[in-house]
Amino acid sequence: MARRCEVCESLSPEAPPERRLQRFLVEGRVVSLCAEHAHRFREERPETIAGAAQLFVEPGGQRSLLARRAPLDRRQFPMRPEGRRRTTGRRVGDSE
Repeated sequence: MARRCEVCESLSPEAPPERRLQRFLVEGRVVSLCAEHAHRFREERPETIAGAAQLFVEPGGQRSLLARRAPLDRRQFPMRPEGRRRTTGRRVGDSE
């Protein structure tokens, strides 16, 4: 599944997927940006999500083009060390 730049996608949901996205880790959240937006991000070097949100504001408005929550990135949620939860069947108090 091809991913899109988070800022470009906010501007135009029909934006084509990017070949190369640059990912930045900010406060435990992965921000995926195209080369143009990544350049601006690197120049400002925001240390918080709020700072990154202020970098990318909609034209003529006050809303941020970065979503508060990141799209699901499975690498943020490692596998459970004990594996999947399994049911043990019926509870002790259940009648058969």
